[in-house]
Amino acid sequence: MLFEPFTINGKLELKNRIVMPPAVTRLATVDGDTTPELVDRYMLYCKGGTALILMEAVSVERQKSGQLLRLNEDKFIEGFRQLADRVHAETDAKIAPQILHFMKIARSGYRQKVEDLEYDYIKAMPGLWADAAYRAREAGMDAVELHFAHAYTLASFLSRYNKRKDEYGGAKIENRMRLMSEIIVAVRAAVGEDFCVGCRINGDEFTLGGNTLTHSRQIALRCAELGLDYVSVSAGGKFEDAVPKEGEALDPYTGYSGTRTMPPAWMPERVNMYLAADIKQHLRAAGYQIPVIGAGRIPTPEVAEDILTRGDVDLIGLCRPILCDPYWPNKYKEGRAKDVLKCTYCNHCREMEGDFSTVECIQWKRKGEPQP
Repeated sequence: MLFEPFTINGKLELKNRIVMPPAVTRLATVDGDTTPELVDRYMLYCKGGTALILMEAVSVERQKSGQLLRLNEDKFIEGFRQLADRVHAETDAKIAPQILHFMKIARSGYRQKVEDLEYDYIKAMPGLWADAAYRAREAGMDAVELHFAHAYTLASFLSRYNKRKDEYGGAKIENRMRLMSEIIVAVRAAVGEDFCVGCRINGDEFTLGGNTLTHSRQIALRCAELGLDYVSVSAGGKFEDAVPKEGEALDPYTGYSGTRTMPPAWMPERVNMYLAADIKQHLRAAGYQIPVIGAGRIPTPEVAEDILTRGDVDLIGLCRPILCDPYWPNKYKEGRAKDVLKCTYCNHCREMEGDFSTVECIQWKRKGEPQP
């Protein structure tokens, strides 16, 4: 099943069931534009046999965050168009940006929270997402993914840690889902019914007092009700249990919650898959057939095949294995397992991202960049 074609909700045809979830490269400019190096990196991913590559997070607004891509202005469309054109001319892969909004954070220890956001700003936020999604379509991208997971703004609205006193927060999950719902409606109106729009959510926040799978089921169901074309299930990545370091901004991937986002070698294979499987089961029980993507410590095609055969998910998310060897799909499909540069789940790539360094696999330093 892994290497068989698959169509996402009748809109996006994929050559197989392998998806690369977003991974920061630190190859964009500080102004949020693409670079030749960034384009080359994504071409490397696209040439290796992965069906759908979801680009690193792309901001819907002008925000200070180092080398982060942006789609908040029309001037960024051309860079994305050049990438999309090359991908479509030279490969049979599909490519899509993941768009997001994040709040301010400083080395002084300051961290902006949803309670700090002005009401009028929140009301304007769906338009920011809609405009960015429209620009992605104009650039020739194949789809767009809405980032509702981890430590970012929308996940913070969805979380039980959201203590706003108005209709966008508090104890009622209907209120906490309100901004997400408004964004989905605005994005769909901007890009049309025929364009593939998916989302990434947390299956569990893995923090004391945070969202659990019970809440995630309701979030996924709302996404399906509002017409999203797929749900990608991740986990954790929250500020609430992050480990503070003197002189550094708080890093949401340093606590146990963050560890569950990118499970290291000491965690079991497919450790987060039960979350995605449960969400898929509940979507099907409610009558929704949209695909579910699962990810996290899936090291081999055999493990991926077993997940698909069991019906846990519809698409397999492979991030670190593809970063380690972008030709992972082609090599395994061709029976060349011995040629695969295998991810050890050491998470050195995560450390490089945290240090604002260009992200690559540590094995490249010893063995060179993977070859076809």
